[in-house]
Amino acid sequence: MIPVEVVRVQRAYNVSTRGLRDLARKLAALSARPLRDITLILADDASIAPVNKAAVGHVGATDVITMVYPSLPGEEPGDSAEIVLNVECAWKQGGGGTGADRELAFYLAHAFDHLAGHDDATPAERTSMHRREWRWLKAVGPLPALFRRPAEQRGKRAGDR
Repeated sequence: MIPVEVVRVQRAYNVSTRGLRDLARKLAALSARPLRDITLILADDASIAPVNKAAVGHVGATDVITMVYPSLPGEEPGDSAEIVLNVECAWKQGGGGTGADRELAFYLAHAFDHLAGHDDATPAERTSMHRREWRWLKAVGPLPALFRRPAEQRGKRAGDR
């Protein structure tokens, strides 16, 4: 099983790390890129903007950024993937609730599509990627609830999230 670490750099949106880990592992298998480990970074608009500028030279926030680091000599084979997910953007674009869950799942599928070597520089490439991503999400089965709703948070200790 691929190790998946989740790092929170934002605190406004409570996201199920278990659901994200499970979904990431399933999407990694579908993308067929041999990965040694995956780091998911949960960001918001403010924290993803500098990464967007540094990684791809774009100004402002974006929905997802994918980076890959090849293994070094002597390391276990397989690349390390780092995926920065803008959970604030997913919440707003998805309209909250289950729409936000679906939007965040789509961002994660999009990241794995990039990891598989696909690009979305042209409208035709973007369309092709989106079709593949929705097929992958359909193939993984019912999507997990990724955002915890306020009612789900009542009575939970911080460590349970």
